[in-house]
Amino acid sequence: MNWYGYRQFIDISGLSLITGANGSGKSALLDLIQFVMLGENLSRFNKAAAGAGSGRTLRGYCLCDTNTLGRDGQERYLRTSGVTIAALEFQFPLLEGETEPRRQTWGARIEFDSPTGKGRTLWFTVPTRLERSDFLRENPLLGGEEFLPEDEFRVHFKRDLGGETWEHQRTYLEEMRQSSGLHFDREQMNKTLPKAMAFQPESNFEAFIRDYLLEAGMPDVRAVKESVDAHRRAKERLDKMRDQHVRLTKIGELHAVAAKHRREAALWTHLRDALAHEEASERLQNDQTKLRTLVEENKNNLLARKEAVSERDRYREQLDEVRLVVGRDSQIARLSEEREKLAKLERELTTLREARKVAGQFLRDYSQDWRDWLRLGEQLGLESLEECFNLVEVLNDTDEAAALETVARLSREGSRLQDQAKVRLTELEEAIRRAERREAELVRDLENYQKDRTASAPLLEALHEAGVKAQAFGRVIEVKPSAESWWPLLETLLAGERHSILAENFDAAWEVAQRISSADEVLLNPAELGKAEAKPLRGSLRDFFEVKHKAASAYLDRLLGQIMPVEHPTFLDEHERALSRDGWLKDPPRRVLLKPAKELTIGEEGLRRLREIREKEITDVRHELSGIRRERNDWRSWLDRAEKRNLIHPEIPKVAHALQRLPEAERERNIREETIKLLSTPEREKAVAELQRLESDERGATERAVRLDERLKAVDQNIRELRDRAGAAEDDESRLRLERQLSRARLSGVLDDEIADYITKARRQFSSWSKRIEASIEAASSEQNRAAEAIRNRDDARREFLLVHREMAEVFDPDDEDNDRYDQRCRELGEQELDRFQAEAERARAEWEDRLQHQVLDVLRDKINEAERTKRELNKAMLHDIGGIVYQIVSHRDRAHSAIWALVEKGLPSGEDMGLFNSAQREEIEKAKEELMAAIESVDNPDDKKGQRALDYRFYHRWDIEARPSGKGDEAAISLNKSAKKQSGGENQAPFFVATLAAFHRVYDVGGRGGQPTLGLVVMDEAFSKLSGDRIDDCLALARNFGLQLVMAFPEDRLPTMIEHAETVVQCRVERGYHDKTGAVNHIENWVVRVNRDRLREILS
Repeated sequence: MNWYGYRQFIDISGLSLITGANGSGKSALLDLIQFVMLGENLSRFNKAAAGAGSGRTLRGYCLCDTNTLGRDGQERYLRTSGVTIAALEFQFPLLEGETEPRRQTWGARIEFDSPTGKGRTLWFTVPTRLERSDFLRENPLLGGEEFLPEDEFRVHFKRDLGGETWEHQRTYLEEMRQSSGLHFDREQMNKTLPKAMAFQPESNFEAFIRDYLLEAGMPDVRAVKESVDAHRRAKERLDKMRDQHVRLTKIGELHAVAAKHRREAALWTHLRDALAHEEASERLQNDQTKLRTLVEENKNNLLARKEAVSERDRYREQLDEVRLVVGRDSQIARLSEEREKLAKLERELTTLREARKVAGQFLRDYSQDWRDWLRLGEQLGLESLEECFNLVEVLNDTDEAAALETVARLSREGSRLQDQAKVRLTELEEAIRRAERREAELVRDLENYQKDRTASAPLLEALHEAGVKAQAFGRVIEVKPSAESWWPLLETLLAGERHSILAENFDAAWEVAQRISSADEVLLNPAELGKAEAKPLRGSLRDFFEVKHKAASAYLDRLLGQIMPVEHPTFLDEHERALSRDGWLKDPPRRVLLKPAKELTIGEEGLRRLREIREKEITDVRHELSGIRRERNDWRSWLDRAEKRNLIHPEIPKVAHALQRLPEAERERNIREETIKLLSTPEREKAVAELQRLESDERGATERAVRLDERLKAVDQNIRELRDRAGAAEDDESRLRLERQLSRARLSGVLDDEIADYITKARRQFSSWSKRIEASIEAASSEQNRAAEAIRNRDDARREFLLVHREMAEVFDPDDEDNDRYDQRCRELGEQELDRFQAEAERARAEWEDRLQHQVLDVLRDKINEAERTKRELNKAMLHDIGGIVYQIVSHRDRAHSAIWALVEKGLPSGEDMGLFNSAQREEIEKAKEELMAAIESVDNPDDKKGQRALDYRFYHRWDIEARPSGKGDEAAISLNKSAKKQSGGENQAPFFVATLAAFHRVYDVGGRGGQPTLGLVVMDEAFSKLSGDRIDDCLALARNFGLQLVMAFPEDRLPTMIEHAETVVQCRVERGYHDKTGAVNHIENWVVRVNRDRLREILS
C-alpha cells in the first residue's frame, strides 16, 4: 500500500513471472520483496539497472518520486507525506493433521512527515493474512479511508493479530531467519539475494563458490590465540633464560680465562723472582769459589817470588865476578857492547820489516775494497768515478809511503760519493713511505670490501657487534645495466647517501648510535621513510635502480623519485627537477655541474668492480714497492760496505816513521857486523858468551821476580774486589731470597715441584740468566695482557648482557672484580630455572597444540568434509542437461596450503610420533605450525589476507565449475573460470543461473532432513534476457530439482518462452497524469493484472 504507485494485494504461487513494458513497475515489486527480506540498509534498489542502481530510495518509493526536480532544485514527490505498508505473506506446506496452511506475513510500516524529514519504520510480523482493515480505517470527515496511527497499528498487531513489532531492523531480520520464522541463513541471504536480482554474468566462479556456496566458517581461535600467546610468551621467557644462561656461561668462561692468565702471570712473576734469586745464589757461589782459588794462588806466588829473588841475587854475584875479569881487557868490553847493540838492532829490523809488511797488506786490501766498491757504485748509476779509479791504481805503487798519502785523498772522494748515495737513499725512503701508505690504504679498502662496505663504518661495526642487523644504503641498491652510462653521475649524486645505515630495529640502532660519538654515518628511520611527500615520477632517476629492500626503496623514492634524466641541459626546464647527461643538475633554485665519479661503488656490482680495480692496483703497488725496496737495499748495502771496510775513515797503519827508518837500520846493522868481525877472537868470544849468558840469566830472574811482584799485587787487588763483590752478592742473595719467599707466599695453587720444573726447563732452554729472566718477564707481561684482554672481553660481555637484559641492571654490576653473582645466577639457571621454564614452555606448547588440534585442525577437517558433501549434493542436484551441457562443481587441493594439509588430514604428531618423520618432513610440519600460529595471531587483522586464508577452509581447495558436454568424457570439460570472460552473454547466463540456484540452495540448507521447513524463494530481475528457449526450459527444470520457488521479472517479448513453465503470470501496468499547463507529472498509479495462461497460450498459438 502506497509503494510507489501500487495500492493492492498481489497473490502469486509457484514459479511466478512478473512482466510488463519498460517503466511499468516490475523492478518496484522486486525491490519491495528485497526490502522486506533484507531491510533498508542492505537493499540495492533496481539492481538490474545500469551501474549500481537507478538512484531509487525508500523515500522515493514511499512518497512516489517523479524523477524530476522542482523550481527550488529539490526532488519532486507526488506525496508530501504519508504511510506505506510493504509486506510479504508466506504460506507453509500442509503438515499432517492440518486443514488450513500456516501463514506468516512479514513487512514494515514506513511513515514520512515531509519530503525532507526522517522516516519512521516499524517492522512487524503476524501469523495470518493481512486485510485492508488491519491497517486502514474509515474516516467520515475525509470521506474515505486513512491509515491507522502508529500506536493503534502497534496495539492492533500485537493484541488482535498475535503479531510482533520492532523498531530495530536488526531484531526484525534476526527473528525472520529463525526456525520459527522463515528459516534460512541470514548471512547468505544478505549476499545472495542482491546478487541474484542483478543477474549479471559471473567472471570468477571460484570466488562465487567460496562466497555463495560454501559456509563461511572460520574456526573460533580466541582460546587458541590465547594459548598461542601463552606459548609464545613461555617460549620467549625460555629463550630469554637460555640467552641469559649462554651469556652468563660465556662471561664465566671469560672470567675463568682471565683468572687462568692471572695465575700464569703470577706464576711467571714468581719465576722471575726465583730465577733472579737462583742467579744471585749462583753468582755468590762462583765468587766464593774464585776467592778461595785466588787465596791459594797468592800463597803459591809468594813462594815462587822468594825463589826468584834468591836466584837473581846469585846470578848478580856471578855476573859481578865475570865483569871484573872482562873489565881488565878493553877489546872484550867493546866486543860485548857491539854484540849487544847488534842484537838490539836485529830486533828493531824485525819490527820495521813487520811494519812494512803490514803497510803493504793494508794497501792491497784497501785498494781491492775500493775497486769493488766503485764497481758496485757504477752498477747503481754513480757517475764521475774516473778520478777515484786513478787514485786506487796509485795504491798499488811499490812506494808504500806515497801510497799511504793517497789514502787521505781517496777518503775525501769517498765522503763525496757517500753524500750522493745518502741523497738518493732519502729519495727512495720517501718513495717507499708513499707506496706503503698507498698499500695500507688499498689493504684497508679490500678489508672493507670483504665486509661489504667501501669505507670504514664505525657505527655499522658497532651495530653488528651489538647484534643489531643493519646494512649500508649503497649495498642494497643496484644500478640497472640499461643505466650504465648514467652510473658515474648517479655515484656523484648519491655520494653523501651511500653510507647511510638501514637497521631492522631502529630503536636499538638509535641507542647504539648515541654512544658512538666518532661515527659520521647517517642513520635512517624506516618508519619515517614511509611518509613520502610524493610518489616517484615515471621515468625518473629512481627507475635506473633495482631495489629489493623496502626501506631502501622508499629512501630512493625520496632522493631520486622527482629528478628526471634529460639528454641536454636545454631540456632541464621541462621538469621541476632534472639531471642532464653531461652533469648539469637542476635542483631549484640551484644549478650545479656534477663531475662524474671515477670509481663505481653502488651495489654488489659496484663493489665487485671496485674490488677488481683495487686488487690490480695493490698488485702493481706491491710490485713497484718491491723494486724500490731492492734498490734501497742495494744503496744501503753499498754504504754499509764502505762502513764495514772502513773505506771513508780507514785505520791507516802508523808505520810512516818505520818505513823511513828501515834503510838506515839496515846500513847500521852491516857496520856493526863488520866491527864484530874485526874484534872477535876465540878467547874473547868465550868470555863474551859467558858474560852474555850470565846477563841473560840475571835478566830472566829479575823479570820473573818483577812479574811475580806484579802478579801478587794483582791477586791482592782481585782478592779485595772479590771479597767486596762476594759481600754484595751475599746481600743480594739474602734480599732476593726474601723477595722469592714473599712472592711464593702470594702464589697459591702451584706446587713447589711445578716451580722447580719450570726453573729446570728455563735452564735448559736459555744459555744465560738474563735471557731466562727476560723470558719470564715477557711471559708474565704476555699473560697479564691476555688477562687484561679477557677481562675487557668479560666486561664487554657483561655490558652486552645488561643491554639485552635490562631488568638485570639492578642486580649485576659490570665492573665487579669477582664473578660470584654472575656464576651464581648461571648455576641457578642451569640447575633449576631452565628446567622449570623448559617445562612451562612444553606445557604451553602442548596446550596450544592440543587446542590447535581440537579447535582448529579438527574444525577445518570437518568443514572440508562438509564442503565435500555440499559439493556432492549440489552436483547431484545440478546433474541436469542444459542445452547439451552439464555443469558440475570441481575442486583440487591448493598447493599454497600443502604444508597445513598434512596436519589437517593426519593431525599433529606427538613427540614420540615425530621420530617417525625424517628431517625434511619435520621441517615441513614445523613450517605448517608456524603458518597457523602466524595466522591465529593475525586473526583480528583484516588486512592480513594470507593469515585469513590459512584459517578459512574454503581456500584449502581451488574451486571451479566445469561445463561438461553430454555424452563426452571429463577431458572435454571446460573450466568456467578460464572461459567465462570469453563466452557470449547467453553462454554466461546459463552457468550463472545454475550457480545462483546452488547459492540459494545454500541459503535454505539449514533445516536438515526431516527438520523444520525452510523458505525457497528466488528473486531475479531481467533473467534469461539473452538465453534461447530450450536453455530456459532446461534452467527452469533444474530449479524444480532444487525445490526452489522462482519470482522473476521478464520483458513481455520473453513471455512465449516462459509461459509454459509459470504457475503465476502477472502483468504490471502504470498510468501517469500530467499537469495541463506545466506538463509535470501529477499522478502515478501502478497495478497488476493476473494473466490467464490458457488464454495467453491460445493467443500465442
